[in-house]
Amino acid sequence: MKKIDLSTWARRPHYEFFRSFEKPFYDVAARVDLTPLVHYARSTDRSLFATMMHTILRTANATEGFRLRFRGDQVFEVDACDASFTIMGDNGLFNYATCPFQEDLDTFRQNVRDAAESTKGRTDLNLDDDHHLPLIYVTSMPWLDFQSITHAFSGDPDDCFPRIAWGKIGDHSNDNQPPRFETTVQVTTHHGLVDGFHAAQFFENLNRLVAQFGEGE
Repeated sequence: MKKIDLSTWARRPHYEFFRSFEKPFYDVAARVDLTPLVHYARSTDRSLFATMMHTILRTANATEGFRLRFRGDQVFEVDACDASFTIMGDNGLFNYATCPFQEDLDTFRQNVRDAAESTKGRTDLNLDDDHHLPLIYVTSMPWLDFQSITHAFSGDPDDCFPRIAWGKIGDHSNDNQPPRFETTVQVTTHHGLVDGFHAAQFFENLNRLVAQFGEGE
């Protein structure tokens, strides 16, 4: 993790301006064609959720601004974004689990499974690592093909964590056409750290990484 030198940071005026806002987060949502990713996950018997979350983290790590965090009056760039993700608990209520990023998909997939297993039996909310700086808050709503979503915020002035959500991944092909799987992906970021240009870059990077699953077919 690297500390940002605010005295030479070109973004400092924007950062200080939006730090004063009551609601400094903004949302960008877009439809994403996930067909190569879905085919890959199904053909290799890998978890679609873990494969999607791994791709989301790889995208965030490759996009300017998504690894920036602040704590108090200091700004940092983390080495990689880790995941805080929602799971369905044994009691029918959601809970949180955290998992560090790993470049290797299978290692990451196993870590996701282990984190979920260790959390789903808890009856209290798992907030053990809630303020770990590298986190991105990740959630999916596999029951609904939504167009946008809002998030709950505590009002913590040190809240700088991106939120990334996606909905139901469904086949949106027309009759007699090959399956085309897509969903809405929404990113919610602090405007002091991430601009609309960077959000657009996120989706460009996501589309590029998704397409790589289909290369060589």
